[in-house]
Amino acid sequence: MFKKSAAAVMVLASLLLCGTAFAKTEIKLSNQFPPSHHVSKGLVVFAEKVAEHSKGELSVKIFDSAQLFKDTEIVEALQDALIDAGLVPVNKWSGMIPTADVFEMPFVFKDLESPKKFLSAGADKILDEEFQKKGVKTLFWVDYGYIQFFNNKHPLKMPADFQGLTMRTFSSGDAETLRVLGAAPTVMSSSEMYMALQRGTVDGATTGMPAAVSRKVHEVQKYMTKANYTTAQFVVQGNLDWWNSLSEAHRDAVHKAGLDAEEWIRGAIAQSENEAEKVILEAGVEIYSPNAEEHAAFVKATEPVRTSFAEKTGDLGKTLIEMAIEASK
Repeated sequence: MFKKSAAAVMVLASLLLCGTAFAKTEIKLSNQFPPSHHVSKGLVVFAEKVAEHSKGELSVKIFDSAQLFKDTEIVEALQDALIDAGLVPVNKWSGMIPTADVFEMPFVFKDLESPKKFLSAGADKILDEEFQKKGVKTLFWVDYGYIQFFNNKHPLKMPADFQGLTMRTFSSGDAETLRVLGAAPTVMSSSEMYMALQRGTVDGATTGMPAAVSRKVHEVQKYMTKANYTTAQFVVQGNLDWWNSLSEAHRDAVHKAGLDAEEWIRGAIAQSENEAEKVILEAGVEIYSPNAEEHAAFVKATEPVRTSFAEKTGDLGKTLIEMAIEASK
């Protein structure tokens, strides 16, 4: 009887050990964009590739549309280990890491390929070192595309046209750009933008065209200036302790999946921008593209923003600006 019981215990223990060995580890990922946004679709690619590269040992569960955390809450949630990973607007780090505002500098990145060149040149490692000091690890970068000017009053053809406008902005860095152009900026979460525009709490907003469509901004705005003045950057990050708790094989799987997702998202940006522009036009929004002279006026008017950034961030900020300019040549 004892022998049978002992054997049964050994079999049960063996089954439990096998079950543990083959159990999936779930990674919870917070995302503030709706599922229709191309960035959200890129996160699905990431989830699929994590499963593939980990041979099914890891799975990613995505919580879209700020179900768990808004863009204004995600940094603290990651630091406090309230979530494994999350999509973070890089500008949400600017209070703790001023150099993160490099992506907010107006008229620095000349095309959609420039951010990739900038990060590949070493900016990714420089910034990740700063993030890790705050308890967070970069998993992969998420290019967003260009940011445009929307408003409900009149076409914004020159800096003088911004005088007297109240405009929603997505970051303190972007707020500086609006301020030097003459507008009164209000930093506001993307999830609150539509209601503020609909009610007339603000006259306009800065956002990308795909996000404008996802958030239905084109339904409550009359004008858009296609200035391509900055390329906002996002990053998928994880709590550093959580990251260090993963095995080397699992970290490698997540890293490879991140690279796959980065490339997919970059490939989707141009198509997403073109499709969104078509929707915005069809909705009756008047789109204005500045000519060379007007573009030069915008660059000159926003020079104080770039100068202030270099002064506030010291040598590290100057290095990043130089790298960004080099990547745009």
